Amino acid sequence: MAQESVFIALPHYGELAPESLSGLVLASEKHKVKIQTNGASLLAHNFNRLWAECLNQRAEKGFTHFAMHHADLQAPAGWVDILADEMARVGADVISAVVPIKDYRGLTSTGWRDPDSGRITRFTLKEVLALPETFDAAAAGTPGRWLMVNTGLWLCRFTEPWAEEVCFGILDGISKGADGRFASHVLPEDWNFSGWCARKGLRVFATRKVTIGHHGSMCYTNDSPWGAWDTDQGD
Repeated sequence: MAQESVFIALPHYGELAPESLSGLVLASEKHKVKIQTNGASLLAHNFNRLWAECLNQRAEKGFTHFAMHHADLQAPAGWVDILADEMARVGADVISAVVPIKDYRGLTSTGWRDPDSGRITRFTLKEVLALPETFDAAAAGTPGRWLMVNTGLWLCRFTEPWAEEVCFGILDGISKGADGRFASHVLPEDWNFSGWCARKGLRVFATRKVTIGHHGSMCYTNDSPWGAWDTDQGD
């Protein structure tokens, strides 16, 4: 891939995992990068402020790609280069690293959605390790479904007209079941964005080619099939 200009968004809420610093400082050896931080407690608003800032600087800075790196993630040096090379290889519009959820189950925030029922099934690390290193919905064995990716570490093209239509949002609701009990529901900003991409016909891919650590009470990595669950058992 020719040299590109990448805007790296770093949303945070006051804290940054020390382990993330080397990957941010050494994000690319091939491309021009600018890191932009923004602190806010409202997650989607934080993302939208960073996206808008990239749009506002695009003409002056020549940004060709938008990337995001969450404050609790650890990525290796050159992660932008890895994602950019994979994006070019598979023809992706959006490519996201597979990120494990921070608990014992071995679930990831990557999965697939049935566009008819709206049901989302998450991949476990055991399932992801059995898939191609980089995959879309079809390569994951779910043709006709929508690939749900996360916003922890990702890259997208920023020169297409659709870049001016993106808006991150979290959808919440409460419903009453047949048993008379109420339940809350949420579609987080990453899966909402993934659905928007699918409806736009964008090519969305996930990859484990970038080895990451998700920092919480411990470091949860995406490079081995750990976890108690073989498949998503739901919440």
